[in-house]
Amino acid sequence: MTTEQIQETITETFPEIEIKSIKKIGSGRNVIAVLVNDSVVFRIPKKEDAAFNNPDKEIKVLNFLKGKLSFEVPEILYHKKDKSGRNIIGETLVHGTTYTQEMHDSFDEETKSDILRQIGKIARELHNLGNDYSWLQDAPLHYTDSLEVFDEYFPDTVKKQFTDEQIQHINAVRDRYKYLSEQYPVKPVLTHCDLHFGNMMFDINTKKIVGLIDFGEAGYAEPSRDMHYYYGNGAKELLAGYGDTGDVYFPERQRFQSVVNLLCDIKEDLEMGKSPDRNVNKVLQIVM
Repeated sequence: MTTEQIQETITETFPEIEIKSIKKIGSGRNVIAVLVNDSVVFRIPKKEDAAFNNPDKEIKVLNFLKGKLSFEVPEILYHKKDKSGRNIIGETLVHGTTYTQEMHDSFDEETKSDILRQIGKIARELHNLGNDYSWLQDAPLHYTDSLEVFDEYFPDTVKKQFTDEQIQHINAVRDRYKYLSEQYPVKPVLTHCDLHFGNMMFDINTKKIVGLIDFGEAGYAEPSRDMHYYYGNGAKELLAGYGDTGDVYFPERQRFQSVVNLLCDIKEDLEMGKSPDRNVNKVLQIVM
């Protein structure tokens, strides 16, 4: 979509808004983000048949978080379907600079470690907000059923990227997680579920993570779901910031969730006609 098409969509959907300025600020796999009037971020699905899985859930989560955190999160200001049925969401701008892997790599080891500890503290803060998430039960996060998601992301097309021996190792990680889930279950908590660098807003002057965005996947899941991006890469520093998980099997759950995420990436690579080799190698580094 061009900026002009996006502006037309927003104007038709929210005629009460007078657009004085608009610029693209991001583009994900399914959604384009634009900044309107230097204050409101609108997210527009790229395809007419695309929609957020459950925008009502995201709104519930963000309303619940309002005023409860030491860092900034968006506030939903607008939500409506456009004429093609796409869910359009407008939210407050979270200040700061988007954190990136390139930015992280540019820092010295002490700064990197401090930032990873900050991320651990952010995760802990979310997870400690309460014990009653019954208000989310009508729209549970699909990652709560991690074994089902694993099977969904490991179809024959993905299996073809691995040898029989490698598949056995991947399935062994799945089987171990299944055993732990049945014999040593953990309490689900409120999780962001997409806690990678790109969803963090950073103050370049203070070297602090000052905000968190994109709660579209947020929901009710086990704590490891928020920390799988850091399995084997900064996990020690992250857990130093998080504190005791109270779960001796946490690294194994984190390992499984990391494999699930990478299998998803491989599946999407294949669907988009891209080479999956990079993500295949990442899986093998974890399971072999």
